[in-house]
Amino acid sequence: MSFMVGELVGYRYWVVSWQGNLFGPHSWRHWHPEEPMSGGNMDHSGHAGVYALKTRDLVERFIANVLARRELANTWRSPPLLPPTDQQGPVALAIGSVSLWGTIWEHESGFRAQFGRVRTIDEWLVGEEFEQRQTEGVLLERLRNKYACASRQDMSFC
Repeated sequence: MSFMVGELVGYRYWVVSWQGNLFGPHSWRHWHPEEPMSGGNMDHSGHAGVYALKTRDLVERFIANVLARRELANTWRSPPLLPPTDQQGPVALAIGSVSLWGTIWEHESGFRAQFGRVRTIDEWLVGEEFEQRQTEGVLLERLRNKYACASRQDMSFC
């Protein structure tokens, strides 16, 4: 079933590159800070779309899986995704929420939308296997500023 809404909130995670950019962890698509993510040509049978989960708990279930985090960390730290030698910096896993709009397909555990934008960056996981959680810090604040968003705590009035 598809439906039109003004805005829907979903939850997801991204890989944070060495340049402080967010990327889809499996699609490798760059989420640009200045423009909405486009899901492309959407239809019922395709895979196009901006994906998000329905609840934060579903994101936490993935994060709790050590093997999944390890695989993601290894993938993002191997060619062709290694940073150029002059651009070293953190590679992390960011957790947050997104605003979704346009045509939205509902699935059992999430949504596939025509458009999406970063709404919050609540925390990130750093370390060799993304095992260390951080909710504050200069680099995380810089990422939030780049994407013009807040943390979940800052959005508590919404």
